[in-house]
Amino acid sequence: MPEDGHLSAAITPEEGVNPVDALLLAGGYATRLYPLTLDRPKALLPVGGRTIVDRIIDLLMASDEIERFVFVTNDRFAPHFISWVGTRTWEKPVEVLNDGTTSNEGRLGAMGDIRFALDHAELDTARGLFVLSTDNLTHLNLTQLVGLSQERAATAVFALRVGDLARLRRMGVVQLDEAGRVIDFVEKPKEPKSDLGVPSFYAYSARAVGLVKDYLDAGGNPDAPGHFIEWLAHRDPVYACVTEEAICDVGTLEAYEAMCRQYGGDEHRPT
Repeated sequence: MPEDGHLSAAITPEEGVNPVDALLLAGGYATRLYPLTLDRPKALLPVGGRTIVDRIIDLLMASDEIERFVFVTNDRFAPHFISWVGTRTWEKPVEVLNDGTTSNEGRLGAMGDIRFALDHAELDTARGLFVLSTDNLTHLNLTQLVGLSQERAATAVFALRVGDLARLRRMGVVQLDEAGRVIDFVEKPKEPKSDLGVPSFYAYSARAVGLVKDYLDAGGNPDAPGHFIEWLAHRDPVYACVTEEAICDVGTLEAYEAMCRQYGGDEHRPT
């Protein structure tokens, strides 16, 4: 592993990397976090006095690699995000896209929301697209993936070393060749073949963006975006940055409480 402990190959974003649009997925209903998310989206839960999504946006706003931000959410929570955007001032545009769904049973799923955004948000996909979940917090340089994607002219993901077997079984798990290319990807495997789990941060190449509709039209799983990477890796190159950096995801009440403790105590936990 290189001295910086992150890259599986010695690749860093070069000068002149083309900026891309960022698509932030917030279309779920977070039923596992009830009652906290009955009347607010998971991304707007407070963590250490600030919302989860404020912390994510801070990481991305400082990056020259991100030009525009589009949130795709549902009809229940769109007013919350619109109100949130209205209270902030940024140098880059931030937009909210309502996918029109009103219940967990009728949700489009993450891949369905990506397709919805491609159809309705006029995203500039010729340079690729940075796609991420809004319920993960990390200190990783997220836009490092944009540099890797453009350097390799391919889709890029993080590969997180995970020592907890139960956690690996809830993630996409990859195997890589010596160049860092994904040679095997299984979403939520019962018996993981490596200790490399993929969190929900993706730098899609322009080719990958063009394949989203093909994937869904062929009956691909519209929910977890890892299923698309599993499908894509057999059709187009996918590369990974290997990291041991911690990533916190808010999938359960227990995970949310742990995130609050890590980011400044749980005194801000809503009631």
